[in-house]
Amino acid sequence: MLKFQLSSLGGVAFLLTACGGGGGENNNTTPTQPTTPPTCTATQYLENNVCKDKSQQTLSGLSLPTTINVDRWVTLNAKSSAGLTPTYVSKTEETCKIRDDLKQKSVEMLGLGVCTIEVSQAGNTQVLAAQPISVSTTILPVLTTTGIHLCGTDDKNNLPCDNTNLVNLFGMQQDGEKQAGRKMAYELISYNNENCIRDQVTGLIWEQKTKDKSLRDQDWRFTWFNADPKNNAGDAGIQASSTTCNGTLSSCNTTAYIEALNKANYCGYSDWRLPTRSELTNLVDYSTSQAALNPIYTNTPFTDGYWSSTSSAKQNTKAWTIDFKEGASNPTYKEYMAHIRAVRTPQ
Repeated sequence: MLKFQLSSLGGVAFLLTACGGGGGENNNTTPTQPTTPPTCTATQYLENNVCKDKSQQTLSGLSLPTTINVDRWVTLNAKSSAGLTPTYVSKTEETCKIRDDLKQKSVEMLGLGVCTIEVSQAGNTQVLAAQPISVSTTILPVLTTTGIHLCGTDDKNNLPCDNTNLVNLFGMQQDGEKQAGRKMAYELISYNNENCIRDQVTGLIWEQKTKDKSLRDQDWRFTWFNADPKNNAGDAGIQASSTTCNGTLSSCNTTAYIEALNKANYCGYSDWRLPTRSELTNLVDYSTSQAALNPIYTNTPFTDGYWSSTSSAKQNTKAWTIDFKEGASNPTYKEYMAHIRAVRTPQ
């Protein structure tokens, strides 16, 4: 309640006012309301009651060689521009897997085929997730040892591979001395009453021949034929009659044979192919005085060579054959009748 009092000082009147009542309390005071924090978007974060944009981040440094042998591993060194720890995932776990080695990430090559690794970074409260990146490599087989355990000099062969016998040739990395590769090892695979062979070193799966006059009989011979210009070096070869494969095919040639194996789903697979020259050569065992195949490969005549898929670079009317009797590799005219031992690469 306001009180008024008229006062006179020197003939001049003043109006005095005073506050009163309510025990001295100010009834016109408004209470302070709490501030509501702003709502930030998914790409923002809240700091000092202000929405700020999260930082961008990118990944770099993920790399694999174009090709690599099975049983090897590669250190992974991807980096985040924000300094955060990347996460690696194998997209092809049947061929490669991620390993933790003393806080260092690496990828181990488990089997033949393609290995694909993806790296990502999920971000944090102030950094956005990075765009994932991926790289791939083709995993190749490891070569087997040749089986050779002796060495030679300019005028002598079949010598122990030591300094006494080789003298200045010691350390020249002859096969018998170096023993590069892994010792040959195979296992028999059975499927639906059919047998095929797994090379435990290279991972390749090989055809097992029969002796029953059916499609895979050991005695059948074929011409080399491939109509694909990308794979025939400019010469398709010859489509033969059905005579040399006992009428099991309308034409006894390499393409017709591989197609028949795949159509029959031999040993449970439909991706059989003609082996390359190096794959066939890798089967030759030179540990004996006469080169041969491991005994697990039954029904193997040595009267003729075995076709590879590799055409001769010098003469495209020829393709390479491997002679398992002497271990020789020869360019052979494509119309020649030779044997086939098919192979497949596990996927």
